[in-house]
Amino acid sequence: SLAEVFSCFICMERLRDARLCPHCSKLCCFVCICVSEQARLRIQDLVKCRWADDVTSQLDQLQNQPPNSARSASSGASTSSVGGAVGGSGGAGPDSGAVSGGATASDQCESHKEKLSVFCQSCQLSVCHKCALFDARHAQHKFEPLDSVYENHVRRVQERVDQLKRRNMELTAMIQEVEKNMESVKQAKDERVREIRNAVELMITRLDSQLKAKLVTLMTQRNHLVQETELLEALLNQVEYKVCMLSKSQLITKSAEILTLFNEIHRQPMGSFVSAPVPAEFQSEIVPQYDSSTFRMEQFSQLQQRADPVYSDPLLVSGLSWRLKVYPDGNGVVRGNYLSVFLELTAGLPETSKYEYRVEMVHQQSRDPTRNIVREFASDFDIGECWGYNRFFRLDLLSSEGYLDSDCLLLRFQVRPPTYQQKCRDLTWYVAQLESAQDQQLSTIAQLQERLALSARSVASSTAGGTAAAAAASTSVASSSQQQQQPLPPPYPPPSDLPRRPALNRYSAVSGAAAAAAAETPVSDDAAEAEVDDVDAGDHLHDDISEVLSSAAVAGSIDLAENDIDEEVNLCDNDVEATSRPALSAAMASASSVAVDGGDAAGDITSPSESPDLIGGGFVDSFVAMWPRPPVSTLTSAE
Repeated sequence: SLAEVFSCFICMERLRDARLCPHCSKLCCFVCICVSEQARLRIQDLVKCRWADDVTSQLDQLQNQPPNSARSASSGASTSSVGGAVGGSGGAGPDSGAVSGGATASDQCESHKEKLSVFCQSCQLSVCHKCALFDARHAQHKFEPLDSVYENHVRRVQERVDQLKRRNMELTAMIQEVEKNMESVKQAKDERVREIRNAVELMITRLDSQLKAKLVTLMTQRNHLVQETELLEALLNQVEYKVCMLSKSQLITKSAEILTLFNEIHRQPMGSFVSAPVPAEFQSEIVPQYDSSTFRMEQFSQLQQRADPVYSDPLLVSGLSWRLKVYPDGNGVVRGNYLSVFLELTAGLPETSKYEYRVEMVHQQSRDPTRNIVREFASDFDIGECWGYNRFFRLDLLSSEGYLDSDCLLLRFQVRPPTYQQKCRDLTWYVAQLESAQDQQLSTIAQLQERLALSARSVASSTAGGTAAAAAASTSVASSSQQQQQPLPPPYPPPSDLPRRPALNRYSAVSGAAAAAAAETPVSDDAAEAEVDDVDAGDHLHDDISEVLSSAAVAGSIDLAENDIDEEVNLCDNDVEATSRPALSAAMASASSVAVDGGDAAGDITSPSESPDLIGGGFVDSFVAMWPRPPVSTLTSAE
């Protein structure tokens, strides 16, 4: 740059009392040349550069003054180049002279060849002072000095430049933050990988220790048996040698000893050598064990003729309900040729989850586990979705291969989540479902208890009204008898002397006379309204049960799609017989019977009009000791 040209080549700073070296033609300070000159040089040989002081002073002024002042001092006011104004803010460079020269040529008025010094606000043009004073085109216009307008424009541009710089700095900081975040994520992943590797290494170490312990036990058993066999082999060799080498008389003499030795060996029973087998199982700390169930299909030929799907009993695991769906005669395009087996998730989490499952067909003739047909896979299950195999096994080979025995087919199915983390998630969801059901039951019990208390208060008020009416009737009869000449004894004792009815147990039966007396007892309007409310509540309860049964029926009639694992593209075969499921029909029948009988295991709550034992003088005394009624079956057996 220009500043570097006019700097001392020794101290690399601004020239002070510049001198020109006659050997290298470089500029240097007078104080610096005396110390650093290595060649033979005399002071009087140095040439004084008088013009260098003027240049350095001008450079200092250009660096210290604002950009607009620097351009005005070098080439006058200029509005043609905003980039030159912004560039001048950082100091003058070697290109400043060229920019200033161009700005001077363009800052002249074309008409008067004068310097542009005025800015017309009306026309938004830069003009000279003659145009502003004498040109008719600018009459009645507003003018401002060009320098002030230029400074305002430069200030606004500089403000925007500063904003862009700040924005750039913020974006750069954000980029750095994202990069730091990326590094932290990578480090966290590497940390988890190290933890997993350490945990796996520890698990492998524990498995190795378990293997060693089992092998030590087996080696001990093996050594004991080997020692016994070696002893027997040595004895056999000895006896054979004696039989071959001894004479007849010697053998007869030794035979008693040999037989005694044989008897000593046979005293130890063979059962003492039999040891419990060591289980060839190792508990995994990563993958949970399978939960299994067995599906025994009796009368397989009859089920095959029906061509309907057969369902196993549900397997409940961590709140999830699984069942096996079998087509004895095949499903879809393989009907009549292959046995089709599917695993269905009937209840579980609302979100899709992956589970590992295994379907095994037992070889019943040999009971050899190695001959069982095992199909194992992992699939993503939704509620009501089936995954399995359309071509599980050929139907014509079931009997000949030994899998169908006495018209009975035996299937085992196993299922498990792939990790303990997912198993814990399923258990957490199941606990939340149980807690929600418990809260609903407690809320229902509280509502029923509140209804029972309201019914009790209405019956108590109606009983008090009947007692007051009876007392008024007795008073009127007594007053009329006093007016007669011959007083007669009252036909009934006074109300205060009436015998009090004993407190009735709500479990005891009410006689027909007591029921008739209760029916004749006047009931207040409040009690009648309470009875109507109870009847309405019972109707609503019946409606709710009907809605539940109807929703269950609709849910049972939904067709579910079976996904065939053997196919490259999953087949969606609609199950047209899904509405005739025996399990759902039995559940609906049992629910309907409960609704008709009017009682359940939790207790039978009836309205006051249907409970004659709640009416009577002893109700208030016995109400404190009341508890929920037992089921109807218990009451019937007690009676």
